[in-house]
Amino acid sequence: MQLFTLRRLWPPRFVVSFDQLAALLGLNLLLWAVLDALHAERHAQLALDGLFGWTCYLLLALLAAGIIARAWSRAADTRALLVPALAVAPCVLVTFWLAADSSVVARHPLAATVLAVVYLAALSVRVLGAAFGPLRTAPVLLALVLIGTAPWTLDLLNLDTRLWISADAQTQEAEDPGVAEELLYDQPARIAAVVEGLQPAPAGAPGVYFVGFAGDGDQAVFRREALFAAQAFGARFDSMPRSVLLINDIEDRDSYPLASVSALAQTLKLLGSRMNADEDVLVLFLTSHGSEEGLEVENGSLPLGQLSPADLHQALDASGIRWRIIVVSACYTGVFVDELKSDNTAIMTASDSEHSSFGCDADRDLTWFGEAFLKDALPGSDSLEDAFHKAAALISRREDAEHQVHSNPQLFIGPRMRAKLGELKSPGLSHPRPSYTVRR
Repeated sequence: MQLFTLRRLWPPRFVVSFDQLAALLGLNLLLWAVLDALHAERHAQLALDGLFGWTCYLLLALLAAGIIARAWSRAADTRALLVPALAVAPCVLVTFWLAADSSVVARHPLAATVLAVVYLAALSVRVLGAAFGPLRTAPVLLALVLIGTAPWTLDLLNLDTRLWISADAQTQEAEDPGVAEELLYDQPARIAAVVEGLQPAPAGAPGVYFVGFAGDGDQAVFRREALFAAQAFGARFDSMPRSVLLINDIEDRDSYPLASVSALAQTLKLLGSRMNADEDVLVLFLTSHGSEEGLEVENGSLPLGQLSPADLHQALDASGIRWRIIVVSACYTGVFVDELKSDNTAIMTASDSEHSSFGCDADRDLTWFGEAFLKDALPGSDSLEDAFHKAAALISRREDAEHQVHSNPQLFIGPRMRAKLGELKSPGLSHPRPSYTVRR
């Protein structure tokens, strides 16, 4: 603990022996296993393959310690350096592990990495003093260089050190590349078939077309939310016969076309060719994890790119769809507002560009935003704007009750779209059927 707080210590404070070294190695491995177990998904199984990655990193650390000890003097004992390093390692492991899960680190990864490297550099100087006594320039500079290049080395190697892995993750890692390629190759034809089967909008009034996009396939909550959104808007605007769902689900890749950036662009373009550009309205509902870069798109080991605000803007403009209602349910989704807003667009997001939203646990039916907006507010509200404000109030009260930082849902309605929303007929304000609760 004294080393961890960068206190100056000297060699007599440490017992240097093989037994001490073995005990500290065992303690660090045990702590790593406990932290990994706490961080693992539910029902994860022990996978000793992770020991290979752990051992490789340990060997690199031993090599670095040996080089630094040699730089100190030919007679320097490497164990004298390893003992204080391994003694302070548990404190560093726990602190860095907890920090990695914080929203601050997620929003500022580069700054967090720089801060970590600076701290480790200062710590390495203290460890050298605790190992060998008064400092020497050459080994100190060598240690600082090794610490400074460590993040790039770790990123280059990218070894898997997980000791507990879910059965789904193991299946993804063993997935046949040929099967994945065939699956992706088949998507354009599947999307074309779905769009071709949509009913045309009724004549004489604006028709509503719905696209649901569930980006993350690891957690079924996003699939359930996209399905429920289709029902909720279908009950509101009679759009079910004109609904397309793009769903990522590692347990089911057959029921719906996959959600990807290219699939969304193709779907919008095909819908644009069928819609009446002057009258019909698109409702685009996107749900997934989010970041300051956009929306997460993952489906096991399939090579899928993330959906950025610029990607979505480009896909919408290329489609020729004029009237747009866009709902984004994810963290940091305020990043989409400035990129997508226009006179003909309404945008609703679950959070602003600097905060997380909540409720994306795998065992939930809907996220907090989805539950508040789609289930609680939309069915009985006179307008989408009214429904959004009711939902935002519900979410704010829930965040206060559960001591969470406010997500600050965002709303933008262009002046022309505000008038257009008044033209949309709402055949019913009843609650949609809860078919999303039928789980595989």
